[in-house]
Amino acid sequence: MQTRTKYEEKVLEEIRKMPSEVIPQVIKMLRSLQEGIFTVKAKKNRHEKSSGLCGIWEDERRAEEIIEDIYSHRTGFGGRKVEL
Repeated sequence: MQTRTKYEEKVLEEIRKMPSEVIPQVIKMLRSLQEGIFTVKAKKNRHEKSSGLCGIWEDERRAEEIIEDIYSHRTGFGGRKVEL
């Protein structure tokens, strides 16, 4: 079997050292690894559109100031007297 890279050669060397009864597990692990890599790549390549619901503004204030502003503008939740 012709290998394409030195890494491929090293992987095959390591696999050849393993007992034949564990090879099916090794194949499952390699497939799982491959699936994980493709999943991460797919997520990185996907450009998600922002919904506009949160996290798209920029603000120079500290988190405490933003939270205070949010609390001060609460309307009382329809008269239910909710305490935050």
